[in-house]
Amino acid sequence: MVKVPEIIKNLSSDKVVVKYGEDYILISTAYPHADWGVPQTTETLAFICNEDGNVTSWHEVAGGPYMTIADVLSEISRFGIRKG
Repeated sequence: MVKVPEIIKNLSSDKVVVKYGEDYILISTAYPHADWGVPQTTETLAFICNEDGNVTSWHEVAGGPYMTIADVLSEISRFGIRKG
């Protein structure tokens, strides 16, 4: 059976909780402020969490710089999550 990530909770415009198989995953976009006048890269990362979105492991399981929540959902659909 193919696993498909399903958004089960929108915590805000830049945070969602996803159910993927037996795992809950928080996908969150960070918008870093400019450092010394140089804009920083926006990134969206995914972490294992509970069903309420409380992170249980800070090991990144998907995502990266320049990605959106939709990009991370697509990555998880295509490649699964990186468990470590």
